[in-house]
Formats: sequence, C-alpha cells, structure tokens
Amino acid sequence: MHIVFIFLCSLLLSWIQPAPLAAQDLPWWKDASGPAYQVLVYSFADSDGNGYGDLKGLTQALDYLNDGNPATYSDLNISAIWLSPVNPASSYHGYDVKDYKAIDPKLGTMEDFDTLIREAHKRGIKIIMDMVFNHTSREHPWFLEAMKSASSPYVNYYRTKQNGVSYGASGMGRFYKYTRPDGSVFEYFSAFWEGMPDLNLDNTDVVNELKDILAFWLNRGVDGFRFDAAKHAFDPNEMPSGTPTLALNKTFWNDLRRSARRVKPDVYFIGEVLTENLAEVTAYTGVFDGLFDFPSARQVIDAVRRMSGTGFIQAYQNIYSQYSRISAFQSAPLLSNHDQDRYISSLLTSMSLDAVKGLQVEAGDTEVVRSAKAFALTKAKMAASIYQTLPGLPYIYYGEELGMTGRRYKNDDVARRDAFKWNDAGTLPTVTWLQKSNKLEPGQNSLTASAESQMKDPGSLLRHYQSLAALRQNSSALRQGTFAAPSWPGFNSGYLLAWLRESDTQRVLVLHNLDSLPFVAKVPEGVRFVALWNSQQGFLDEKSRQSLQSGVELRLEPAQSAVYEVLNP
Repeated sequence: MHIVFIFLCSLLLSWIQPAPLAAQDLPWWKDASGPAYQVLVYSFADSDGNGYGDLKGLTQALDYLNDGNPATYSDLNISAIWLSPVNPASSYHGYDVKDYKAIDPKLGTMEDFDTLIREAHKRGIKIIMDMVFNHTSREHPWFLEAMKSASSPYVNYYRTKQNGVSYGASGMGRFYKYTRPDGSVFEYFSAFWEGMPDLNLDNTDVVNELKDILAFWLNRGVDGFRFDAAKHAFDPNEMPSGTPTLALNKTFWNDLRRSARRVKPDVYFIGEVLTENLAEVTAYTGVFDGLFDFPSARQVIDAVRRMSGTGFIQAYQNIYSQYSRISAFQSAPLLSNHDQDRYISSLLTSMSLDAVKGLQVEAGDTEVVRSAKAFALTKAKMAASIYQTLPGLPYIYYGEELGMTGRRYKNDDVARRDAFKWNDAGTLPTVTWLQKSNKLEPGQNSLTASAESQMKDPGSLLRHYQSLAALRQNSSALRQGTFAAPSWPGFNSGYLLAWLRESDTQRVLVLHNLDSLPFVAKVPEGVRFVALWNSQQGFLDEKSRQSLQSGVELRLEPAQSAVYEVLNP
C-alpha cells in the first residue's frame, strides 16, 4: 500500500501545472522599480512612545522607504515591504500564530493595517505578508480544542503519531506528548519546538482554512505572501519513511497559489527554503514566484570577504541557469535576514574588528583600526553593489542600509532584530523595548550612525543604498535583464567581477573591482560605454555621463564598482 501511495503522489505531481498568471506583459515582481524591504514591525518605528514598534509608526515612516516621487533620489525607492508576522502570536517574533485573521494588538488595529496598505499603495509599494502555515501556536484555538478531547475533529488538524509507523529521519523536528486530563495521550509533531505544533496539510479541511485565510487578506489589499519554512510543510520526520515529501510539498504550495490566483491573479508567492544548497532551493522554482537566494548570498559574502572574484562568475552562472528555467520566476538576492547574523557583524568578525558596536570610529581607536573600519565600510558598499546588480528582486533587511550590527547572543535571536536607529538622540520614532530586554550585546549599535546623520553624509552607507535604488529605477536591464559574462579580452581577471545585463531595451556592463590595484582595459571594438553609476559618485544624471568610445581606456579604482550602458558606436 505504501508503494502505491508513493506512486500516486508522484503521478499527482506530474499532473500539476504551475498556477497561471494574469495576462500581462510582466508580473510586477519581474520589473519592480526598486528593491523589497523586510520590516520587523515591532523593531522599526514607534508612533506613540510606548517603546514598541507599530503599524502607525511604519506608515508614518513610509517616505523614508519611498516618497512616491520617482524624480527624487533621497529615499530607498522600495517597491515592496515584507512584513514579518503581524498576527497575534505567543512569542514576540510572531512565528507562532494564534489567530490568522487578526492583527496583534501590540502592533495596532485592523484599521491601522488598512491605512498602511492604502498609504503604501499611494507610493507604489506592494505589501507582502508573512504567512506561517507550517505550524501554529499551542494557544491557537484549533490546538486548544485538540488538547481537550481525542474525539475532537481538530486533532486531525495537526500531524499526530500513528502506531506501528516507521517515520523518516532525514528532516527536522520530532513528536511531543501531551497527556489530557482524561488520561488520553495526544502525540503531535513539531519541526521546531513543542510550542509550534505542525499542521496536518494532508487534511483538506486544514488546506481550505488556509486558502480562506489568504483570500481574507487579499481582499483587504495585500499583494503577496512570504511563506515561512516552505520545505517543512511535509517534513520527512513527520511522514512515514520513504514518503516523497518534496512532491507533496510542491503539490501543496502550487495548489495554494492556484487558489490565491483565483482571488488576485497577480498575487506574489515567495518561499523560504533556508539553505545554501542550490538543488534544495531550485526544487521549488516552479511553485513559487520567488525564493530567497541564499546560495548567491554565500558567493557574494565570500567574494567580498576575500576581495577576490575567483570562481564567482562560474558559480553564479550555474545558479542563474537554474533560476531562469521558469520565465515568471524571480530570485530574491539578499545578504541576511532576521534568522541570521546581520551582514555587518559577520563582515566585522571576518576582519577581526568589533562586531557589536558598529562601523564608526571612536576616540580610542588606533590608526590601524580606523583604517580597517574605513575599509569595512567600503566592503559593505561593495557587497550591496554586487547583490543589487544581480538578476532578481533584491531584499534589504531593515537597518542593513545603515550598517546595523546584530548576531545571536545568549542563545537567542533578539540581538539580530535590534531597533532601527532613526536618530542619535534615541527619540521617536526609535523603538526602545529591546534595550530593556537584556538580550542585546552591551554597546550594540552604539557606533552605528543613525538614518538622520547618514542622510547628511554623501559618503554614508545609506546614501550608497539610495544611489543603487536610483540606478535600478532607471535601468530596465537591471530590473528584468538576462545575465552573461562578457567575452571581451581583459574583462575576466580573477579580481574583477564583470557581467552583462540585457533587457529588450537596454544592455549594461556591471563591473566590481575587488583588487587593491586599479582595473584598466580598453573599450572593446564595436561598442561604446556610457557611464550610468559608480560607487564614488552614485547615479549620474544625463549631463554627467561620460561616453567612452571604442579603444578608449576604462579605469576603475580599487574596491570600486561601476555600471555602463553598452551602446553601438
């Protein structure tokens, strides 16, 4: 019987076709004018002075992300906001949901949420909700009912252990026992910990509940969903040994997407498959519109750490070839997110610098340390320049553009989720509850320049991110173009990262010089290069764009990046 089950699952998967998109030239995520931005609402902006970030605070801060005026370049030109969970939950982080159709009162009201959507849409910003469908909280009404009685229909809403079944062992998590007051035992599975019981996604009643939840939010104006723990929907450890869990996962997610598209034809599904293993990630390209590009993040981080491009192009060409098999798919490049040490902390650690306080110098720093911190800022700009010029819709983790630090501390992730630093005084809208939690490292982000001060500094990391946003806004090749390595002589050195991005209307050459020496080459025959952007000057207006004819020397200084439009002579 088990062999028949496996065969039927495989056959079912072969019948499943990707959920169709609405008829349009390109789905919005394939031509988004700016990057996406991950926000932890509780850590971002406080509107009322209670120390806790809220939806009103985020709404009031929207102009920092995107002021809605494409003619200005003093914002980040954010095209989509990924809201980490805003539902009532048992934990501060929101990933153990108690009610999928409500807003956490600490974050605001449903009216606040509707206002956020309305104001975001005015600025051309899409809203992406985090949906945690792998598991619920133990305090969710479904689970509370399941704990009351073995005869409750809600018992089958969760993955329970069956007698005589041999379960897989290649996944994550285990079964936990709960003894009811009547003595009956409720043994349920969790991929994470006992407070997050896994839903039984074989149960059509559960799946229909989830579809209804998506429809509820889509009808309120939500534009897409980020799905947590996508590869654990059917985890090997919760299923009988030998079950084709990948096939079940893909069937489940595709069915969910098809249902959501009946409500909103251009709804966006992005999945979290948290691994740097390319094969594991790309297994899901046919059932999600985007996946976080952890494999490329590793390549970018390692290249900048070593300041060497050796092997990068070959590795990325392999990654790109896998992602580009599905025309509507758009990868999501990033440096880090809320489940990882912040990129700046990792970078500073790799340079043997203080990974806690931040990038600014302080009075006691030696000249060696001052020089190293300046180089760390240069490397942070380089990392941003690389990942934001790769194919895909890049995701910025809030505060990354300021160089915020944060790493796992005291066996907890809170320090990775520190309050956004709006100003040096720590006044509104700065969030303060984390500073009182005793879960931040002493001195964390004390040497991170605030958004207010970085806006005034042309050489700041924030201004660099803003310049990259302006570049993307004005380059169809970067938004939607293909990726290829140039074949011109001199553009393939081990310390130079060079690639061509090409759309129907534009072709650009992207250069990142990781060397300690200038890169010098002649403009190839048959083309001319027009400067669009570089990491020293930022995005260039038309009057400032230098045109380099064939045979003219092109020079790129050490640890600098540049983007040129490639035109006929």
